[in-house]
This record gives sequence, structure tokens and C-alpha cells, in this order.
Amino acid sequence: MTTSDTAADTANEAPTDDDGEEQQYDYSDLAATVALFDKVENEEARQNLIYSIALWVIPLGDIKLRIYKNALVTAKAVKPADWNDAVKEARAALSAAARAERDDMFDGLPEAPPAPYYTDGEGLHFNGHFGPVHLANFVPMITEEITRYTGSETQKLFTIKVASSVNGAEGTVQVTKAGLKGARDWAYDAIGGRAIIHPCSRDEAHVVAAAQYLSLGMVEERTTYAFTGWAEIDGRRVFLTSTGALGADGMDETTAVDLGTEKLNRYALPAPDKEQAVGAVKASLALFDLGPDKVMAPQLCATYRAPLPLQPETTLWTFGGTGAFKSHIAALCAQHFGPELTVRGFPTGWQSTANAIEGIAFQLANVLMVVDDYVPQAAATKTDLAKLNEKVERLVRGSANSAGRSRMRVDGTVRPELYPRAQVVCTGEDVPPGQSLQARTNLVEIVKDDVTSERLTPAQKTGDEGVYAQAMAGYVQWLAARYEDGEDWPGDLKAELGKVRDVLATELNGHARAPEAVAGLLLGMRWFLRYAQEIGAVSEEEKEELYKRCRTALLDGSAVQSAETKAMSAEAIYLIAIRTALTSGRAYLADLNSDGVPPRTEATRWGWTQDDMDRLSARGEKIGWLSGTDVYLDPGAAYTVAVAQADRMRTPLQTSRGRVHKALLAAELLPSADPGHLTTKVSAGGARPRVLHLKSEALTRWS
Repeated sequence: MTTSDTAADTANEAPTDDDGEEQQYDYSDLAATVALFDKVENEEARQNLIYSIALWVIPLGDIKLRIYKNALVTAKAVKPADWNDAVKEARAALSAAARAERDDMFDGLPEAPPAPYYTDGEGLHFNGHFGPVHLANFVPMITEEITRYTGSETQKLFTIKVASSVNGAEGTVQVTKAGLKGARDWAYDAIGGRAIIHPCSRDEAHVVAAAQYLSLGMVEERTTYAFTGWAEIDGRRVFLTSTGALGADGMDETTAVDLGTEKLNRYALPAPDKEQAVGAVKASLALFDLGPDKVMAPQLCATYRAPLPLQPETTLWTFGGTGAFKSHIAALCAQHFGPELTVRGFPTGWQSTANAIEGIAFQLANVLMVVDDYVPQAAATKTDLAKLNEKVERLVRGSANSAGRSRMRVDGTVRPELYPRAQVVCTGEDVPPGQSLQARTNLVEIVKDDVTSERLTPAQKTGDEGVYAQAMAGYVQWLAARYEDGEDWPGDLKAELGKVRDVLATELNGHARAPEAVAGLLLGMRWFLRYAQEIGAVSEEEKEELYKRCRTALLDGSAVQSAETKAMSAEAIYLIAIRTALTSGRAYLADLNSDGVPPRTEATRWGWTQDDMDRLSARGEKIGWLSGTDVYLDPGAAYTVAVAQADRMRTPLQTSRGRVHKALLAAELLPSADPGHLTTKVSAGGARPRVLHLKSEALTRWS
């Protein structure tokens, strides 16, 4: 008789022997075992067969268990949840059988020595050398041992149940491995001040040991995940959110994902519904018409880029005045990953600490993370502004560079870096400070009436109903199939990104990072449109038209950003600060020949003021001289004034004097300099000082 014939009976009922005990069959022929499910007549028989297979394979080890699960799930013979339930039930049955066999083995032998710990109506006791010791007026039990994967490390958590022997009060508490030894703390957290540990030698250590001893064989072990995005679980590529693991074969709700807070757990993709897929994708793409392409294209590109298994290339930064609906538009994009991610549902903001923002950005891999409301004008002091900009610096630079701060453990080893893995979208009333940070962002300006409330309200209703999340769920499931089928799909994505970047490099003249940033956003749109076309939500012509609109909008936006970013360069800040100091009366230029008043028609432009008697007087500090269209700046005095003025303008000049002078040279703003110097010598004020030689037009270039 073959394995298939022998085991076929299990398709109808769980077999038993003459004593009513369950029989074990040989399922070593994996192909034949899969084929058994074709003969199943009803759901009860199917569940019995799954249980019987699990009962047989568990003693063979975890590797064999995983092989059978993958084969059965891939063949769509078994759902992951049904398999997990059967394995759990089979493990319990095998454990019970082993305990019964052990009890039979020791039947009739001399009585075992007393247990080190026991309980009675007064609580917990320890059998010491000189008799029983009353340890506590409660009974502790470890009920769960949780393995928590954070994406960078594995943590162990323990759930402890504490039952008072005084009044029957009960409570549970969850502690880390390090917190387990603090018995007084967790007992108090569980049932309050009524938990008493009686003082004795190593009293807390005894209580912890007793909790472990009394829980032997009864601790439930489970695994949780504390991050979103792609993971490999039991040989399957799945996408984690708080609702479970979404793979090519659907949602496995038995995979536990706990991100730690209520707001973080709002990242929750629904189980994909094929009947809703086309309508949901059309609703998502309809957001293009919510506002101009320059506003909506970058944000939708970032939304569709987020779930691709590559580190993000740029941070999207939307800015504009109050009332422009910046936050609301960002919320519509975030609702693709959970309908509760509304304006009031963002998990973090600039009010959070830099460490918290960095940690959350690591947790939220492959999803859109909104950090809302950057308003530097609201900073009460320079210190507050510096702290705010430090958060921006760490988030934006860390995201662009895929790098975080290294930290040390107590034992001296290095912790894994927590670098941003989310597609970050920031909103605010201003842009991030400095040319370097702006080059690492994709700036999107929103002005009032770009988006109106009449168009926004219906879109918000659609998001609240979970339509956008349904579109993303279908897209992610489709991507999961690509992940499973491709030999190196992330590598293929990188190659595709590189090709687009190389093409864009010939069309963009801004910062060197711009081509890759634009290419990354377009990559997200291209893949979503492929999915949309495959399910029939858009035609080939519509796909090409939408992609063309996105490409045009991103290229135009990059060109505008390039011009604006140059105005934040070191040389630009320096010259703007010098010009402002001259016009505001904090500095002046003297005539090169007389060291006095320059020509009257030009004097007020260079820091001089005219009184009612038409007399001219200098204001502030002398920082150089003027001769026609030539400006000669005292390098030290001019730099000191520029730094102070830049601080007042809240555009700090944090570049050293030498680097500023080199930046002026690189920008071709120094018409003359002596060999080996960035300065030249002139006759002024009866001396031959070294000066920076500029043309007067350089001071107005960025006006």
C-alpha cells in the first residue's frame, strides 16, 4: 500500500486505533501529502488532515516543519493561519503525551524531594535548609515569552501574572529580560502596593526563580514584529503592518505585528479585495486632479515609491503658508497605509525628540512617514531653533545617506544603526536650512488655492473609508509576487533606477543628487502604473500620459529648486548678509582714494546716511572700500559682520572664513587675486591691506 493510499483516510476523519488513540501515518512523500487535499470532502476533514500532518512532522524538527508549511501554502492546499493553529494544537497534544509518559515512568518510585518553591493560601514559600521561608504574599507565574524582532535586534519580553493571596487581586505586567530581575517593581506594577516581598537574603532573586519554576511547561512562546515593511518569514516574502503579514497569497493575520503605540499601529493595510482593486486604484490616481501637477505628482510618486524594497533616495518637503492644506494632502498620501493616518493620526512630529523621530523612521520601513508642521519662526529662542534644526539635520541627512548614529551597549559592543527606512514626507511653512540639506530633499511649494476645500473634502471621505489603503494593499500583494518570482528583484530595481538616473543626469543641471532623487520618485510611479494597467484600472495610453505628467512636473520642480538652493550656498549667504548689513546701517564702505565718503549718489547704498543738512555720516563698522564698480572687503571685518547678520536673518553662516573665500572663487566672483592667495593688495587708508576684490554686482546677484 502506498503512502498516498495509507494516508487517504485522514482526508475524511482523524484516524484512531482500537483504544481510541490517534494513529500516526507516514507523510514522508511530500508530493503525495499535498495531493491528499484533492480528496478532502468537507472543511472538518481538511482541518483533521492538517492536524494529522502537523502531528507527524513536528518531531522531525523545525526545518522539516518549515518545508512542509511552505509546500502546502505554496500549493494553496493550506492557509498559513490554519497551519499555525494546527501546529500549536499538535505541540500541546505531544507535550501532554510526553508528560503522561513521564508520570507513568515514575509511578511506584520513592517520593521525590520537596520542590524548592511552593504556594499555599498565604502566598509564595521557599524550602530553605532550616525550613520553609515565606517569600511573598502573592503567586507569580510567567505566562508568555515573547521574541520581538525590531528590524535591527531581537528582544525578549516576558508576561508575568501576579495573583495576590490576600484579596485575590490579579494583574499582569510585561517586562524585558533586564527588567525580569526587578521583582519588586513588576509585582508593584501588576497589583500595586498590596504586593509584599518579605525581606530575606536574595529575596527578589528567589521570587524570580519561583516564577520561572512554577511556570515550567506552561509558558506560551510567541513571536512579534515591531516594524513595518518587507521581511522574510518561513521562506515567504511578506509586507508587515499591524494587521499582519501580506504576501503574494494574501494576508496572514496570525503574524503578530506590534509597533508599540496606538498611533504607530495605525499603519494597517487591509486584506486585498480583488473586487475593489480597480475602483480603489482609480480613486488613488484621481488624486492627481486634486491640485496642480507640481503639487500632486511628487507626493503621489513618493507614496507609490515607499513600498519598493530600496532605501529612499530623497525626503519630500512640502512647504507654504498656513491654510494651503499641506498637512491634509500629506495625510491623504499617508492613508494609503492605513485609513486612520489622518492629520491628527501622524505618529510623530517636530515636537518629538531627535532620537524618537530617528527610531520611528527606522521602524516604519517601506511606508510613508509624515513629520508635520516645521515652523522655525515659532522657535522662542536661538536654542529652540538650533534644537529644531538639529532634528531636521539628523532626519534628512540620515535618510539621504542611509546612515544613523552609532550607539554603544553597556557591555561596550556597538548597537545597530537606526537609520531612516521610511519614505519621509515633511511639511512646514519654510524650507530646511542650508544648501546641503535642501539638496537632499525634493521641495514642493503649495500656495493658497492650489488645493480647495471643495475638492479636498470628498478625497478625505474616500481616505477615511479605506479606499486608498485598499489600493496600496493590492499593489503590495502584486509586488510580493514579483519579490517571490524574481531571483534578485531589488537588484533589478536598482538597475532600473540607475538607467533612469543616467538619462536624467543629461537633463538636470542642479545638484549632483537631483537626478537620483527624481529617478527614485519616478520609479515608484512607474511600478504603480504597471500594476494599474495589469488589473485594468488604466489603459496603455492613460499610463503613458500620467507618467509623462509626473516626469514633466518633477523636472520643472527640480529646475526651480536648483535655482533656489544656490541662494543658500555659503557664498550667497555671505554676500546677502554683507549687502543687508550695509543697507541696515550695521556696516559701511569708504572711498578707496580718500578713505572717506564715497560719491554722494552712491553713498547711501554703501552704509552712509544723510541728515537734514545734507551731511553724510557713516553707520556701523567699516568693512572695506569702494572704487567705481569695484568693492574691496576687509576679509576679517567683513566675515565677522556677515556671520552676525546671517544669525539675525536666521540663515546661519556656519562655514569658515577660508571656505567662504574659496566658495567665492569657485563661483567666479573674485575678479583678481595675487598668486597663491584668494586676496589682493590695494592702497587704502595710508596702508596696503589684503582685501577680497569683488564687483559691486555680486552683492545684488541673489536679491
